[in-house]
Amino acid sequence: MKRTALIIALTTAGVLDIATATAANAPSNDGAVQVGTVSKKAKSSSTARKHAPLKAAYSEHVIPEKTIRNASSMANAQTILAREPSINATSAGPNGVRSTVTFRAFNSGQFSETFDGIPLNGAFNGGATNQASERNAVPLTLNDISSVGIYNGINNPSVNSYNSLGGTINYVPRQPSHNFGASVGLGYGSFGTFHWDALLNTGSIDGFRSLFAYNRQTSNGWLANDGDQNTNYYYAGIMPYNDHQSKIYAYVIVNRNVGYTPHSVPLALINQFGYNYNWPLNYTYSTQTDTELTAILGDKTLLNSYTMLNAKVYAQNNNYHRISYTNPAFDQNPNQPYHLPNQSTGYPFWLSYPVPPTYVPANIFGSTHYGTDYHLYEEIRNTLGFQPYLRFALPHNTVTVGGNVNYSMEHSAEFWYGSYNMPKIGGYNNAWDEHDERLLSSVYIQDNISLLDGTLHITPGIKYLYGYTVSSDDIGFYYPIGGSVSGSSAYTSPTIGINYSPIKHVSIYAAYGRNIKFPNIGAYYSNIAEQDNAGNYVIVPEKVQPEYVSDYELGLRYVNAGLHASADLYREDFKNTFINVTNAQGLSATFNGGSSRYEGGELSVENDFGHILFGDWKAFANYSYNQAVFESSFNSAYAGNVQSGQPLANVPKNMFNVGVDFSKGNFGAQLEGKYVSAQYVNQQYAGTPSSLQIPPYFILNLGLQDTIPVGNYYIKNVKLTLDIDNLLNRHYYPRGFQNTDYFGNTYLSVLNGMPRYVFGSITARF
Repeated sequence: MKRTALIIALTTAGVLDIATATAANAPSNDGAVQVGTVSKKAKSSSTARKHAPLKAAYSEHVIPEKTIRNASSMANAQTILAREPSINATSAGPNGVRSTVTFRAFNSGQFSETFDGIPLNGAFNGGATNQASERNAVPLTLNDISSVGIYNGINNPSVNSYNSLGGTINYVPRQPSHNFGASVGLGYGSFGTFHWDALLNTGSIDGFRSLFAYNRQTSNGWLANDGDQNTNYYYAGIMPYNDHQSKIYAYVIVNRNVGYTPHSVPLALINQFGYNYNWPLNYTYSTQTDTELTAILGDKTLLNSYTMLNAKVYAQNNNYHRISYTNPAFDQNPNQPYHLPNQSTGYPFWLSYPVPPTYVPANIFGSTHYGTDYHLYEEIRNTLGFQPYLRFALPHNTVTVGGNVNYSMEHSAEFWYGSYNMPKIGGYNNAWDEHDERLLSSVYIQDNISLLDGTLHITPGIKYLYGYTVSSDDIGFYYPIGGSVSGSSAYTSPTIGINYSPIKHVSIYAAYGRNIKFPNIGAYYSNIAEQDNAGNYVIVPEKVQPEYVSDYELGLRYVNAGLHASADLYREDFKNTFINVTNAQGLSATFNGGSSRYEGGELSVENDFGHILFGDWKAFANYSYNQAVFESSFNSAYAGNVQSGQPLANVPKNMFNVGVDFSKGNFGAQLEGKYVSAQYVNQQYAGTPSSLQIPPYFILNLGLQDTIPVGNYYIKNVKLTLDIDNLLNRHYYPRGFQNTDYFGNTYLSVLNGMPRYVFGSITARF
């Protein structure tokens, strides 16, 4: 009995094992339920975690599988996060194109997104999506996941990752079933949206289970000239061994997206020409193709009664290409006063370099404008990694020792020319041609100590992080000389959380943590080809160190039957901010300085009311207040000129989510709404917060599902769905920027939110 208890403790340490804690556990034929890697009898057919544990020592939330499976076809792995406190997530186009997520006011490069604990954030530019102008870079979709664990703030070291300042989002892989099953689906809706999907569960074949899933969606988008198509392939496989106490597992995601970039448009033009206005194709456009691969192979094994080892290797590849065009006839002028994206260059400034690029656009296309009106941007990135941990079950605590190491290579380049089909020749028509390398590694140890008959939990931990980076650039339009910059940095990140349950159903917790963000690659390549006061081009040595945040949390939870409620307050002090400093020789480089403060509170309640009148009812509501201000005045390459006390842009102070879920038999309905308060916007190219704001908005979404039993030998049932997003057809602007027109007047440029979207689908299950 003692041996069994310790085995179960190893596999069910919920707060410590993000891969197991939120994973849906499929039942076997005899009613047994898999808890981690150990099978035991249970009353319920599923032990999927749907809420944060009462005794968790940090702020946490969970998006369960039912919510993901019932999500709208236009929802994606980022926008579904917006139903939780302190997360604002939007997409500017269909299929997750140009997704933008903020978490406790931190941007997507300042919190972590992981898949089965594997980092999805780009090693060089921070974000998991929409990083480095990769507008349609989509690493995964809802097709690939079973649930989402949301860990606010720094959290413990087995959860957090390299960029976990605002928090960590962990997408839990979709799991294969023990039983054979298949489905095919088809749907159609607004904006000419077509959807196809297919799924095959092989069931258990001598214990080996596989899941194959395919998902494809095409859409014209809600703006003119905004079409996009996304194709997603997913595989999950599990092979148990050691009497089902260990397993080998594999996950593979391939996602390919092709479409147009949705660009921001002056609000005045939208008011003049209509809500779906977008730049005409003869003015400007960007076409883009992105293919992403994520592959994981792991082994989770019970070494003895007290020790479990989980080790995985992983590989990632991102291949992004974009061709953009802007007609020089419509560059800013008295008749067209607004700035167009990707405008051509009017003067061949590079010809004055000591050894310039040899492309002379006027000699081929008649002028510099018409010789630089096409841009080709490509980014190819590869990552290999290894992530192990050991877990020890001791009488009164569970100790975890683990780490991660990954090595990434990137080729980034942009070329200019006067036609769509252009050469790609370094030293001829490249704006830049760059090769980067980065090694990231970490090692941690943490404990989960249980005292006072389990009413008190203390979770101390410490993580050591190390990064080494090399950036090399060839001569190009932006580089009078070529060269390389390299540097390394390290940081020790402590965390501790305390949870105490003074009475049944109630717990209070307090936590402290500190974590870092390594510099983006711009802190390195910007040091190449700096010009000093004497006019010489030089390479400035890299001296920047990581930014870091100190996080303070205080929270309260109440759990009783179907009622789950929580409240927390937090403060995060952001230090060592990356800034630009120019020395006496006139050389600029990225250093550390400046600070800001992020603080707020979060309230969340969810209740299962059970059967009332004619069906079963559930409801949820949450509110979050987030404020972010600069605490010092400085000039930053990332923030521009800022003043102490100035609020950060893209931070809605108040957000409110509310929803109700109804079910009766095989019929289900969900009605969810989100309110987002006004927020300041950045200057479009300086990145500095401006005085302009985008107005608040409220969006209401409705989902309906009905499963009809068929009873046919081949078809088990047919599921019908109807989604109506933005039910009230509100016109709103989730993102905005300040820009300056031809006459020097400031104006607001916006990305349009999706208007009412109606979509219906049918899925046959076999």
